Amino acid sequence: MDILGEILKQVLEGAAQQQAPQRQAPQPQQRAPQGGPQGMPSPNDLNEIFKQIFGGGSAEKLPDVVKQFEEKGLRDQVDSWVRTGPNKPVDRRQIEDVFGSREIDDLARKRNIDRDQLAEVLSRYIPKIIDELTPSGQLQARR
Repeated sequence: MDILGEILKQVLEGAAQQQAPQRQAPQPQQRAPQGGPQGMPSPNDLNEIFKQIFGGGSAEKLPDVVKQFEEKGLRDQVDSWVRTGPNKPVDRRQIEDVFGSREIDDLARKRNIDRDQLAEVLSRYIPKIIDELTPSGQLQARR
C-alpha cells in the first residue's frame, strides 16, 4: 500500500494550485536551475525525495524521522504535526540541522536541483506530510 504516495499527491496538488498564480518567468540574465519552476524540485523529484526520507510508500521511517526532529530540540514542532490542530512551522536551517547539510546536498545534487530551494520545500511540506501520516494524532505502533 502506497500511503505516502497518496498523501504526497494531495499535498503536491495543493501546492501546485497555490503556486500557479505566483509563477513568473526568470529574468533574461538568470539561468533557471533545473527541476520545477524557479529552481523548485519537480513533483517527481519530491515524490522520490520524500519516499527516501520516509522509507517508501508505507512511510516505514516515520518514527525515525520524528525522533530525528526530537533529538535536534524540535519536540514542540514535531508534536504539533503529529497531534491534531495547527502545525508549528520549521525553517530551512532547522531542516538542514535535522537531516544534515551533506544529506540535503546529496539529495539536491542527485536530482540537479537547487539545495536551498530543496531545504525550503522540505521545511514547508514535512510538517504537512507528518500531519497527514498521523490522522489520529499519534504515531501508529509498528509490529
